[in-house]
Amino acid sequence: MNSYSIMRIISRSLLIIEKIISFLVTALMANILPYGDIGFWSQVLFSSSLFTSIVGFNIPNGIIAIVPRINKREEKYELIFKSILFILIIGLFFCISLILFRGSISKILFNKVLDLNIFVLILSIGFGELLLEFILYSYRSVKNFSFSNYVLILRILPRIVVIFGILKSDINLILYLYSAAYFFACIFAYLILIKKNRNNILYLLTKKLNNLLLLNPKPYLRSLFALSRKSVLATITASLFFFLIRSITLSNKGLDGVGEFSLAISAGAIILSITTFTGFTFYPYISNLAIAEKEKAYLKTKELSLKIIYFSLSISFVLIIMKNIFWNNLNFYPFTINSIDLFLSFLGYGFLGAYQISQPFAFALTDSINVFKIELLSSVISLGLIYLISLGNKFSIHLALLSFCLYTFSNYLQANYRNFNILKEKNV
Repeated sequence: MNSYSIMRIISRSLLIIEKIISFLVTALMANILPYGDIGFWSQVLFSSSLFTSIVGFNIPNGIIAIVPRINKREEKYELIFKSILFILIIGLFFCISLILFRGSISKILFNKVLDLNIFVLILSIGFGELLLEFILYSYRSVKNFSFSNYVLILRILPRIVVIFGILKSDINLILYLYSAAYFFACIFAYLILIKKNRNNILYLLTKKLNNLLLLNPKPYLRSLFALSRKSVLATITASLFFFLIRSITLSNKGLDGVGEFSLAISAGAIILSITTFTGFTFYPYISNLAIAEKEKAYLKTKELSLKIIYFSLSISFVLIIMKNIFWNNLNFYPFTINSIDLFLSFLGYGFLGAYQISQPFAFALTDSINVFKIELLSSVISLGLIYLISLGNKFSIHLALLSFCLYTFSNYLQANYRNFNILKEKNV
């Protein structure tokens, strides 16, 4: 138990280090690179994360919810093994397909046709993120925090090596270093994975080869794909919202505007870092607790969600007060961001963090989760606001961040109401 607790502490520490490094890299970019280069880099990260989210069918998050339901160790690993095979096949298929449509896709995302090598690098980053995310969530699902810590260390590597490109003020060098680091991290992680689980893998490839394409273990594989199918629709809707926000910003303000928007929204992302840090151990814990003590799990979920919102408000107020008192001396990121943008960014991420914390409770209790409906309604409300205001040609970065804030607030309210209804149904 002592060793298990130490591993969990190390996991949380690594998550903190990863987010601190990401924040420092953003701050360094803000002080060295022009808005145009920052906007390009922001679109690269958005494009790769879009690939990770959609192509992965949200299976890594589904693994966290489904694996704790399985009692037999053999069935746990069979589910994980079949899931990674699916991700590898579908990921390679999408990579080839997207390369064929490189021209139109890069015009939509970057407002210009990207070179083939740059486009391939972006795809490799997205695929690398997906593979590392899957292996991380898989080991978290079986509470093997020791190996998941190795993966967390490997995820930090790309964020460190890009510093050399930033210091050189070379956006292409940044992209090459980042993608190469992800490639190395994936190869290294999966070599260790194969070595540590060689016997399990050989067993699945030999004795289970004739059943490899069947939906075993039942009903867990069916539940995994049922959850993934529903959540991927929600992911597409959420991605569509951010895509449209960025597209509107790109068309009105260019890559400079995208850079300004990304710097503002990255400041508030520290709240999402807190959510990730907390959720690393909270998600598996609440998934197991919800099965045994539903009401207690519901109350803990609601309490933690509110704490994240209050925390986001507190940080934003402190930063704005410091900025206005010491404005002559605080001429560096994030204090260089407009106060209104800073507040909206933190508040929006507070709601987003609360929304994410609300998800595991529902996923642990039922497969009938209509996340797509939540995301769609929130997107319609927030994008409708942008449309109405932009009719008067008054689009601004403030408006983009206000829309983001409204979108996340709507998500949180709907998820909280859904959890309450699930609790009532299960207690009947």
